[in-house]
Amino acid sequence: MLKGAAAALVLVATSGHVWPGEARVAQAGAAPVVRLYDDNPSHLWNRLHAALFVRVADGREYGTDRVDPLLWIGSKHLLQGASHERAVQLIHEFLDNHGETRVRDPLKRAMLQRDLWTVFDWLQGTHGNFAQPRLSEEAVRRGVEDLSAAIGAAIGRLALSPGQIDALPDNYAAAARAGLVPADLFSPRGPWVSVGRDDGPVAVNHVGDLGVGRNSVFLVFIKLPGGRDATLRYVQRLHAYSGPFRTASGYPSPDIPQFPAGTEVALVRRALLIDSDGRIVATRIVEQVQHRLYREIPPWSPQELDLGAGRGQEVDDVMLSRAALFAGHAGGLVSMDAAGPLFLTFSDQGLDAFEMKASDPSFEGGRRRTLGMNASEARKLCATCHVAPGVYSFNSYLPFRLLSPEARPSRLSEISMADAVRFAVQHKPQRAEWRALQTLMRR
Repeated sequence: MLKGAAAALVLVATSGHVWPGEARVAQAGAAPVVRLYDDNPSHLWNRLHAALFVRVADGREYGTDRVDPLLWIGSKHLLQGASHERAVQLIHEFLDNHGETRVRDPLKRAMLQRDLWTVFDWLQGTHGNFAQPRLSEEAVRRGVEDLSAAIGAAIGRLALSPGQIDALPDNYAAAARAGLVPADLFSPRGPWVSVGRDDGPVAVNHVGDLGVGRNSVFLVFIKLPGGRDATLRYVQRLHAYSGPFRTASGYPSPDIPQFPAGTEVALVRRALLIDSDGRIVATRIVEQVQHRLYREIPPWSPQELDLGAGRGQEVDDVMLSRAALFAGHAGGLVSMDAAGPLFLTFSDQGLDAFEMKASDPSFEGGRRRTLGMNASEARKLCATCHVAPGVYSFNSYLPFRLLSPEARPSRLSEISMADAVRFAVQHKPQRAEWRALQTLMRR
């Protein structure tokens, strides 16, 4: 799946841009250097992006071109201190000087709006579990309010027309031509079957996440070794299963229809935008693709949960790089193996990795552990939510929290991509942060 990754990476690496997780040396006392939106790091859009996305620790800069900002529920970053003051100053400079006019390229405008929206939703979310010294509720409220109003107004100013959004590039197709992702994934009669629910978005844990990453459409695909017909029969069988979902011990039932070795599952994350009419619109811009191949399906047993996370699974993950996207290389998608230090912010509710003190468990001998993970470590961590064999790790059907009494499996069935997108878009306006943003965008 990743055969074209090396060539695509070389092309962009030689342009001087920074990879999604690459950590570059920070110049003492100097502002982070970003050249994503313009070759001049002093360009307002570059400075604003640096203030919101770049974190500095141990003499290095992190996160310049990550899909999501390095923000956790436990982050004090952007809520107080120099980072907050810098972000407030720059977003007001953007508004006061009509920063939305500095760049006309619709793709770059789309990405900045998308990034500001991500930060806005993080601000509107839950904040707590801070490292010492903890922030008071009043300090959090002030920090959120100072930034939210201005960011909301900037999001509205960056809105593209419906026609401009329709004309944004199909970056998945470009990545498929480069060999980074399956070329036949979206083929209507191809071997992959899009699965979903008729009562809402399919990836409920992702769209309901308390951290960053909620402004996306998630599409789920499955492919059995026997081709499309075999896959459809299996999905129908899974949908029709009415037996017990738990054993007397509370574990998932071994009677649930299992898929065979060689089965593949793909999770595709696509960006949402807000158009000039104030509507939420799904785009063709793919932010991330996770591809899982089940080379073997160990027999189910409670002990399997302790034998090794995701045993028998192979995982590939590609993620969006703005530098590669703007340069037109492989649709802007790059392999996690080439992305440098990786951080779990998506679906994470923990402490801020950059704000932990020497007394925290993540420090050893008074020193911080290495910031970020390599691709192998990240795969192991992701597998903790997909630990069980085969269908038991297919969280779109069996939530990994199934062992809790209130969790219920989803009744999945084949669904068109158009319907899957529609259900995801309809879900977003129900959230409180969207209602808050609608008011602020009009200012």
